[in-house]
Amino acid sequence: MQKTKIPGNKIYPYLISIGFVFIMTLLGEFVKRKLEPTNIVMFYLLAVVIVAIRWGQGPAIITSVLSVLAFDFFLVPPYLTLNVHDFEYLFTFGVFLVVGLIVSTLTSKVRAQIIQRQTEKLHSALLNSISHDLKTPLVSITGALSALLDNTSKLNEQQKNELLETARDESESLNRIVNNILDMTRSESGVLRISKKPCDLRDFIGVCLEQLKDKIGSRNIKINISKEMPEVKVDFPYMLKAFLNVIDNALKYSLDGSAIEIGAFCIGNRVRIFVRDYGYGIPKEDLERIFDKFYRVQRAQNVLGTGLGLSISKNIIEAHGGHISVESILGKGTTFIIEFPLE
Repeated sequence: MQKTKIPGNKIYPYLISIGFVFIMTLLGEFVKRKLEPTNIVMFYLLAVVIVAIRWGQGPAIITSVLSVLAFDFFLVPPYLTLNVHDFEYLFTFGVFLVVGLIVSTLTSKVRAQIIQRQTEKLHSALLNSISHDLKTPLVSITGALSALLDNTSKLNEQQKNELLETARDESESLNRIVNNILDMTRSESGVLRISKKPCDLRDFIGVCLEQLKDKIGSRNIKINISKEMPEVKVDFPYMLKAFLNVIDNALKYSLDGSAIEIGAFCIGNRVRIFVRDYGYGIPKEDLERIFDKFYRVQRAQNVLGTGLGLSISKNIIEAHGGHISVESILGKGTTFIIEFPLE
């Protein structure tokens, strides 16, 4: 006989989310005479992230909505009313709510993948990565909201728009982080479905560079691909992700103004592609682990990232029957070598 589910199990996470909002509001009450509302708003963002990671999207959305209401009612003058005399606060509440919903949705996706995998090692790694890599965009988002909430800042319309653009850009950064984690989870769980179709390698590289044009800027990109190069059969969207990660890595870890070389040639029934930069290089002790998930070179020159890009590229290339390797000389540059069969 099938057991009946206890409704309380479903209600419990929502009660927890209400409890978090209550606790953050109490903290705000204790410090509101010492801190500006711009600082107190960080308490609520923290509550949204914690609830989303632990209990999922529904409770996190409730936390976001209740946080806005509690913040307005208890901590923004006039107190104990939802009326707001300053239009800037209404505008900021809207931005805060949108950011809270985005954070809760993205973080909940990661949690769903963690549960699906049911692997304790990956579970721990994902949570550690989230706590570290969400910090930078969240700080930027909080800073933008703080400036908008600061009545003494006297921001003009252009400055307000710039702050909104910052919040939007950092939200997109959160989205990229989560998408990388989801791609890694899919590739490791065996649900990466490769559908190969012929494509011109020069056109393929052209698409990669077009998508990275903002990061390339005035960089000199040298391309050396023979006109006689035959078409290659790849899953275009997946292989595009793989090459974007490799080329982006070359851009990140090389000096502005230095060249990036991309070349390709055939060896028997295989195609070999290389991406070479003239940057910092990779220490010998890091070379063996460069394709491990969440691993980043220690002397990373303050370059931000999740440490997932190269690992995702490796999985995608191997799913095509290929192989990726790296050669590097410290202080002189790094070359990534990609091979896969011609069909």
